[in-house]
Amino acid sequence: MSEYRGIFGEAIQSLPSSTGTIEGQIWYDSSNNNLKLIGTTASASFATGTALPANRQNAGQAGTQTAAIVAGGQSPSTYNNANSYTYDGSSWTATNSLGTARRLAVMMGTQPAALLAGSGTTPPTTGLVATEEWDGTNWTSGGNMATLRYGNFSGGTQTQAVIAGGSGPATQFDDTEEYNGSSWTTVTNMPANQGNGISGADSQTDMYCVSGSPGNLTTSVVYDGTNWTAGASLSGDGRRGSGGSLATSSGPGFITCGETATVNPITTTEEWNGTAFSSSTACPTATRDQANGDNGTGAAGLVVGGYNTAIANNVFEFTGSGIIETRTITTS
Repeated sequence: MSEYRGIFGEAIQSLPSSTGTIEGQIWYDSSNNNLKLIGTTASASFATGTALPANRQNAGQAGTQTAAIVAGGQSPSTYNNANSYTYDGSSWTATNSLGTARRLAVMMGTQPAALLAGSGTTPPTTGLVATEEWDGTNWTSGGNMATLRYGNFSGGTQTQAVIAGGSGPATQFDDTEEYNGSSWTTVTNMPANQGNGISGADSQTDMYCVSGSPGNLTTSVVYDGTNWTAGASLSGDGRRGSGGSLATSSGPGFITCGETATVNPITTTEEWNGTAFSSSTACPTATRDQANGDNGTGAAGLVVGGYNTAIANNVFEFTGSGIIETRTITTS
């Protein structure tokens, strides 16, 4: 019988973590006393996460699948909320509230350092230019945006952020602004008015904006910190009000749910591999208007709340196809 050393070229290593391991490698996890394998996912999947403590749609969200923050949004009884919650991958914790109750905001950054920008208030929907910064404990006021808007695209970090497009009372925008940690500066406009789609880039100089309105768009555009260029189109129907995560324009990422011109809401999911969109595993529940902003790493995203037949508190954890993962080897 062939030995592992003969096949792989070295003996099984004893390691405290998976750092430095590669696909196909078996290693002994000395921290947990078991054998592990570095493999890849065959197909994308959704897992049901712990429900958000309160039903919400159109909240803001930032962070990753195992370290997220969700704030604001609309509940069944209150049009605008100031509540804020953090997620550690298994449980939600109520945190200090926003300074101003709001909905239709987007967030960017990480769980301990997030930025919330662009939002609507009580009906008839009007917007806020005020932004708020999260330091892991409290929300404080940030610089005001130049253009009042909500449902906009967003990307970057708390100190190097970018927002673009969005809606205002009776209009839509192509305006783009960058944030330096204290103030916003107007930069190159989007190619056309667009909002209510999916973005969530990790960098101010690589924001990928997909789908949205007016109408139900399939198209995408990429911002490189200076200019806008056309990106790839969705492979299926156009949509708006979607969830998902697009950490970079070169992938991986996904877009899920929302509404089309004929179906509202939908379960349809498409994956982005850095070159093209393709049909993927459907979301377990048809939903629109989930929490929006920087919703994961792209390969592993978090879909929170939204609207089905009512405002919901569902949480779904997405893992893309072909993603390197660590598996524990068991014997029976």
